[in-house]
Amino acid sequence: MKRSLKICLLGGLLVILLAVSAYLYKNNLINYAIISGTLAVVDAITMIIFTKNTKSSEAIYKSNLNQILKSYDSILVKANNFPRLSDKNIIMVASIDDLIDAQLEIRKPIYYRMEVNACSFILLDSNEACVYILKENQEHSTSLEIIINEIEKAKSKKDVDYSVLEDIEKTTIIKLENAGAFKVSPIRDITPRQEEDFVEML
Repeated sequence: MKRSLKICLLGGLLVILLAVSAYLYKNNLINYAIISGTLAVVDAITMIIFTKNTKSSEAIYKSNLNQILKSYDSILVKANNFPRLSDKNIIMVASIDDLIDAQLEIRKPIYYRMEVNACSFILLDSNEACVYILKENQEHSTSLEIIINEIEKAKSKKDVDYSVLEDIEKTTIIKLENAGAFKVSPIRDITPRQEEDFVEML
């Protein structure tokens, strides 16, 4: 049975029980009125608990988002696109409260961008970007998460330690984590004529 139909049935039963209780009380049938009144209270509690526990994930997401937007309206700035994050140290924060605490320290606005059933909040500082993403479905990847993953992959490739190449004496195959395998030859002294030929090849 659908959630809305169950709520309607519980609500209808509550109205009937309250009407019966009022009728019994009016006719001095107090004992029966107490029983029907008790049943009405139990029905009301059941309806409240059922309504609270069966909220859809979309309703929970929208409720949380509306609460954030209303509570922190003075420090939020709606953005149409994401700021440049490639040169920032990206920190994913656990909750909106953590982001608000960070905002209180640096006194800068929090940018937010809405997507379908997700909203990303970004607080920028000179070297860091604090990010909080509110999502309806935790398995769903937002466009900001995809951007951050691409940035992290690019940074990990740049961070490869090439110091292993310094003392190579003969041609060697080297495997680097996250960067593949490479055939490396040592650099030998070359004559000016060889250098010119090499430049021409380029």
